[in-house]
Amino acid sequence: MRYQDGREVKIGDIVDVPIPDGKARARIVMLGETYEHGDIDFEFLSWVRRERNLNEDSIVVEWLESNPFHHEDPNYAPVGNYMFTPLDEWIEVVSE
Repeated sequence: MRYQDGREVKIGDIVDVPIPDGKARARIVMLGETYEHGDIDFEFLSWVRRERNLNEDSIVVEWLESNPFHHEDPNYAPVGNYMFTPLDEWIEVVSE
């Protein structure tokens, strides 16, 4: 997988992810192209592998700071610390 500027995407890269209020910092923990992964929760990894729900052109990120989508509203499903996102021009690498 490659960023828009041609650099290779690697597990552990720190990226800025667009969110409604601006950007949030995250670490890449899984690649959709190969299912290569870093140190992530075993149950989450098992679920992704079993369901094959990670698109080839997407990544899984883990939020480095507080989860920007966290909420306490019981009307909506809870959110975890991982997020699937396409690897597009909006994902900006901060450090490799």
